[in-house]
Amino acid sequence: MANGGKDNGRFRTATLVNWHLLPEVELTPGGFAQMQPAPWPEGIDTMVRFKDALSCEFREAQGLHFYSDDYQFERVWTKPEVYLELLQQFAFVVETDFSMYLDFPEPLQKWNHYRNQLLGAWWQARGLHVIPSASWADKASFAWTFEGLPERSTVAISTVGCVKGRELYGYFMDGVRELFCQKQPTGLLVYGKLTPDIEKVCQDAGIRYKNFPHTMMGARFLTKKYAGQLAQEDKHNG
Repeated sequence: MANGGKDNGRFRTATLVNWHLLPEVELTPGGFAQMQPAPWPEGIDTMVRFKDALSCEFREAQGLHFYSDDYQFERVWTKPEVYLELLQQFAFVVETDFSMYLDFPEPLQKWNHYRNQLLGAWWQARGLHVIPSASWADKASFAWTFEGLPERSTVAISTVGCVKGRELYGYFMDGVRELFCQKQPTGLLVYGKLTPDIEKVCQDAGIRYKNFPHTMMGARFLTKKYAGQLAQEDKHNG
């Protein structure tokens, strides 16, 4: 068969769902990719969104996140190999956050969880420092939405859009507590608003936590901060 079979329809279909990444990862009994525990990102104070990855400076001194609208990083799913070299330049990369909206049907929620886990585990297999990211819908999703996340690991969450109303915030905090119950994280990165409830959960568990405010200016801020640090070091060493 021409090109080793790569011209057939099955291969093209398999490529659409990234079937070719599976040999490099371990799957859970439910079919989600299993991620490995991630260490605490010591000394990193800023994360930038994937949309700004190409334009930001000092990538080695900051993390990269995907807490934005799905269409802004769908290309990472469709062409994962293309972006691997770029992601490797950051101090750490937070696992993708394909959406788990409450009004999505469960198969779509599970598909997005599958995508998040597969990319995160594959990046780890390729040597990246990947922070697992937890997301969920309602309580019914707790049976599977944390599957593939490692136990005793640094984990990231985003509060963006989850703290605006009492009911939605209630769903969110239910998920935070369930995450701690199932996975016992050793550290928590919070992108967005750090609420007193989240702080209390972390303090009760005796773990460290760090807040990364929701901002579109992270890369520019860090560029100035890092340049200032270098200037001070040069002055001290001179």
